Amino acid sequence: MTTKAGFLRARRPEQKQQRYAAILDAARDLAVRDGVGAVSLAAIAAEVGMHKSALLRYFETREEIFLRLAETEFQEWAPSTAAALAHAGPEPDDVADVLAGSVADRPLLCQLLLHSPLTLERNVSLDVVRAYKQAVRRSLEQMVPALHRALPALDEEACLDLFAMAGIAAAGLWQAAHPSPQVVALHAEDPNTTHYPDFRASLTRFVRVYLSGLLAA
Repeated sequence: MTTKAGFLRARRPEQKQQRYAAILDAARDLAVRDGVGAVSLAAIAAEVGMHKSALLRYFETREEIFLRLAETEFQEWAPSTAAALAHAGPEPDDVADVLAGSVADRPLLCQLLLHSPLTLERNVSLDVVRAYKQAVRRSLEQMVPALHRALPALDEEACLDLFAMAGIAAAGLWQAAHPSPQVVALHAEDPNTTHYPDFRASLTRFVRVYLSGLLAA
C-alpha cells in the first residue's frame, strides 16, 4: 500500500530509515501547528499514511517520538547558539538577548522544554531517557563554556544556572503566552478579563534581569 509520504512497505534498511525520519517530520509539523500536547499517536500515523500499529514498529510510544525530537532540537540549538554568543556585543544585555532570542526562535524546543519533564520522560524506556539526557548534557558541554567566554565575570556554576533558568522560564512563559482557544476567544470579547504575555519580550526581560542578579551576586 502506498502511504501519504509515498512509501511502500519498508523492507530495506534505507527504506526503514526513511520511514523513521518521515514519522519524526510528521510529528514535528503537527506539534508546531497544533501544539505538542494536542498531537496523538494516531494523528502522527495518519499524517505519515500508515496504521498506528505499523508506526509502533519504529517507536515504542508517542512520548519517545517527541523525546527524539527534543534530542534533535538540543543538538541543533547548542552549537548555533554557542557560535552566536561568540559574536555577541560586549554588554551583559547583549549576551542575554542572544540567549533569549536563540530559544524564542525555536518554538518546538520551547514546547518540549515544558512537556519533557511533565509527560514525555514518563512513558518511555530507560534507553530512550538516557539518550535524551545525554543530548542535554552535550548541549551543556557546549553552552556553559560559551557563556563563560561571553561573560567572564561569571564562573561556570553561574553560567550553568543561567542556562537552566532560561530553559525553565521559557517553558513556563511559552505555556502562559499560548493559551487555549477558549481563552483567546474570551480575550477577543473582553481584553480586560485575561492577559497573556508576549513570549519573546518576556523571556528576554527575564534573562536580562536574572543575569543582572547573577552578576551582582
